[in-house]
Amino acid sequence: MAAKIRKAATAAILRRMYVDCRYGQMHLTTAFPPSGGFDECTALLVLHDEGGSGGEFNACAALLGSDRSVYAPDLPGSGASDGPPGRPTIANLAAAISDLLDQLRLRAVDAIGCGRGARVAFELAGQRPRQIRRLVIAGGQQPSAAPAQPILQLGDDPAALTREPVAPQIARIREFLDG
Repeated sequence: MAAKIRKAATAAILRRMYVDCRYGQMHLTTAFPPSGGFDECTALLVLHDEGGSGGEFNACAALLGSDRSVYAPDLPGSGASDGPPGRPTIANLAAAISDLLDQLRLRAVDAIGCGRGARVAFELAGQRPRQIRRLVIAGGQQPSAAPAQPILQLGDDPAALTREPVAPQIARIREFLDG
């Protein structure tokens, strides 16, 4: 346990990258443990609300990336990501995130969803129940069917992880994910 506490004190370095998905290029912000990823915890996927981007989670990614890889994509049609013609559905967005997980060869991930991103996380959890391990939800969204994964509800505010101070929310998330 002391090793995890020490690791959590060192913020990760943020990077940007692009990954191919069904709609073209998907932009994402990443954070990796300073250790280079050896002995890291389960990777974390962070999905933003309507009109946002993965970059909104830089403060969270830097803190949570101290002991796990963090991937915060711009959902298709948002930020610097290409999108489908017209407005993508939640199922379309989840399928594109599935492409991302496949491209990155991630076998297991925890997912954080905020607002619209929560709906995408619920859809993804239903499509890939063995790959999505735990869900953290910010906003009042509820799944249409109860997911098999454990859920931490952060509250009704989908912007809870994009405003300072983020440290109290990070502590709750870390306790849930590591539990």
